[in-house]
Amino acid sequence: MKKIAAALLAACAAGAAQAGDEGAGEDLQLVCYGSAQKTTSQFHSGVEWDMKEHKYTPKMRLETGKEDFDTAINVSIHGERGTLRLPKSLVPPINSGNGEWWNIDDLIVGHNEIRGKFRLNALNQPTLSIDRRSGVLTIDGMIKFSGRCDADEGHRRF
Repeated sequence: MKKIAAALLAACAAGAAQAGDEGAGEDLQLVCYGSAQKTTSQFHSGVEWDMKEHKYTPKMRLETGKEDFDTAINVSIHGERGTLRLPKSLVPPINSGNGEWWNIDDLIVGHNEIRGKFRLNALNQPTLSIDRRSGVLTIDGMIKFSGRCDADEGHRRF
């Protein structure tokens, strides 16, 4: 009788532990390598030929454009909470962050896709999407990023 009660108690404990694990959600650590694009501005000054006055006159202008570069982004998901770490080159000078990690809002962790958005400042709230089959991370907003993610298990490479 004692053996049956002990077996039932062990089976109930194992079932409760499994149910607790399912409710906890997923725990993912990803490192994503790819290319990013950000807006840049450059100030130019010099002289330019003035056709009306037939002489060189000083000119100043501000040019904006896009800059592409390679970088890495870290994504951390614990249950229903997620954060991502952006390189400083993607963070605008005026931002609403408090460090290197940004909270992922409206996080949806699905079977085939992870989606959410994060707030860099009042005007810049990019969306992120991770295809769980291909491992491709896409960030779309005033900043852009596209890259492939790998699980970061914390092991040293050397």
